[in-house]
Amino acid sequence: MIHTRWLMNRGGVIVTGGSKRIGRAICIGLASAGFQILVHHRNSLEEAEETVRLIISNGGSATICQADLSEVSSAKKLVDSAIENFGKVSGLVNNASVFIHDDISSISSDLWDNHMNVNAKVPVLLISEILDSLKDDEKASVVNILDQKLSNPNPDYLSYTASKYVMLGMTDSLSRGLAPKVRINAVAPGHTLVSDLQTKEGFSRAQSGSPLGFGPSPYDISEAVCYLMKARAVTGQVIYVDSGERFLSRSRDVVFETE
Repeated sequence: MIHTRWLMNRGGVIVTGGSKRIGRAICIGLASAGFQILVHHRNSLEEAEETVRLIISNGGSATICQADLSEVSSAKKLVDSAIENFGKVSGLVNNASVFIHDDISSISSDLWDNHMNVNAKVPVLLISEILDSLKDDEKASVVNILDQKLSNPNPDYLSYTASKYVMLGMTDSLSRGLAPKVRINAVAPGHTLVSDLQTKEGFSRAQSGSPLGFGPSPYDISEAVCYLMKARAVTGQVIYVDSGERFLSRSRDVVFETE
């Protein structure tokens, strides 16, 4: 159980895409560490309510905010909601992500813009809104969720990959520019959950083929996020939680090599 004294003066942590999958694990992990959680969702209210129920049943504090991250106004909406519910914002996990396959032969302007808006532009605007909200004596921590393929690039999911490279660059540049007010770090997961184009058998092959012989779980990702959220002497770091998958140097996305 969480002791309420740990919730005092912590402020709220916004977790985008926090209603399910890896986002839910992150929300539950941070709540267990004593943070108050704003669970963001776009159109998964029931899952968001279940995430909040799980947090509250364990003695934590959480609330829900719906927002469409393809709209720039969503950044202010989320920060305002966190301040209204928790008094201030002390953290952000940029977890929500568009993940639609394209490559150089199928890329379109709309698909590129959709990935960039949700995966990069609004996450940066969220950081800006949080910075503006901080009082002189307040600080915040940001964790960007990236992807192991940034260390092991291939031409699949081109728009998605490009958007994650933007956030990799923002992790580096903003960690330098916003210190000491805001720490910026990142977690780069490996193949953690079954994707839409993948069978369970293919997923099992993908995870078991990693150097460690198994793949990361949502809990593993959450554990790394929790560490970075609390690590007061760490900024500008990227933690790869991928069981060594990036060392495999795949020529295509894992889904095409394991099905």
